[in-house]
Formats: sequence, C-alpha cells, structure tokens
Amino acid sequence: MEMNGLMGGVYRIAEWIMRLAAINLLWIAFTVGGLIVGGLFPATQATFAMTRQWIRGETDLPIFKTFLHYFKKDYWKVQIMGFSLTFIGFILYIDLLFIYQSTNSFVQLLTFPLLILTLIYALTCFYAFSAFVHYELSVFKLLKHAALHTVVRPFLSVGMMTSFAASIFLMFQFPGVLPFFGVSIPIFLLMWFSHTGFVRNEERQKSQAA
Repeated sequence: MEMNGLMGGVYRIAEWIMRLAAINLLWIAFTVGGLIVGGLFPATQATFAMTRQWIRGETDLPIFKTFLHYFKKDYWKVQIMGFSLTFIGFILYIDLLFIYQSTNSFVQLLTFPLLILTLIYALTCFYAFSAFVHYELSVFKLLKHAALHTVVRPFLSVGMMTSFAASIFLMFQFPGVLPFFGVSIPIFLLMWFSHTGFVRNEERQKSQAA
C-alpha cells in the first residue's frame, strides 16, 4: 500500500536508510571475505552499480542477489582497473615524498603541478568506478574517459569532491554511523554527480547528432 503525506515521507526515508545500511554492510562483508585484496575493488564496483540502479529509479531490486551479481560481474576487469589506479597513486605518492624531501629549489617548483595532478588523479578514481558501471569500455578507455570528465566538467567535479569530503567529515563526527553508512553514502553521492555528468554528455551528443 502506497502512503502519502508525512507518513509516506517517513516511510521512504526509512527505506533509503535501510538500503544504504544494507549495501554498506555487504561492502564490508565482501571486502573482508575477499581478504581485502580479492574483495575491495569488486565490492566497491558492486556498490557503485547498486546506487546507479537506485538513482535511475530501480529501487525494488533484491539487494543481496543484485549485489552478488555485480560483485561477480567483470570481476577480473575491475581488479585490473583498481590495481592500475593503485599503482598510479603509489607513483604519485613517491613523487610527492621526493619533492617534499628535496632541498633543490628547481625540484620544489614541481610541487604545485604535482598537487594539481594528484587532485585530478583522485577525481579520476571517483569517476573511474562510476564510468565502469555506466559504460562498456576497456580499462584503458575507462581511465581515459574518467580523466577527461574530470577536466571537462570542473564544476561537477568540485561539487563531487566537496560533497564527498563533507559526508566523510560529518560521519567522523558521529563514528557510530560509519559501519552502516561510511561507504554507501559517499559512493551514492559520487555516483549521483557522475551519473548527472554522464547523462548530460549523452544528451549533448544526441542533440549534436540530430
């Protein structure tokens, strides 16, 4: 039975709380069950995929069955993408350490460009998982698409980063909520911003083709 008014609003909020808590617990279970290395990236991809479905209005999907489906779907592909991003991040980290420890003034001039590159890298990581569940592309093309989206949609990227940081900050003020929403809420926000950008791109391409 569909409820309207105040009770209907309370019921819908309760449903969203339940959904977000459920996939957060599934993310933890599948990540730990995969001994982190085998579970982190597929569980993250499954969480992005689930939130994408909800954003698109498909909220009646069975949560566990659908999460398991996405966890197994493209398992090795998302592992390759995840470890590729990890390797790039490690290289950037080593470069930053080298620059900050260097006393050479010419080397220190690279600090600002490298920080900008690191910011682009962080946003690319966010967009990469969103693009992974939205497009059927090779890993290289997914990373390229994610990096380009970071640059061509600067305001959307700033909104994404700001909302992500704000959600993390607020939840750390109430650490008791982290086991239930520490991953699902940030991913939901990232997916919402990404999906908005992807849809705008597709609409623009359609209008140009018409």
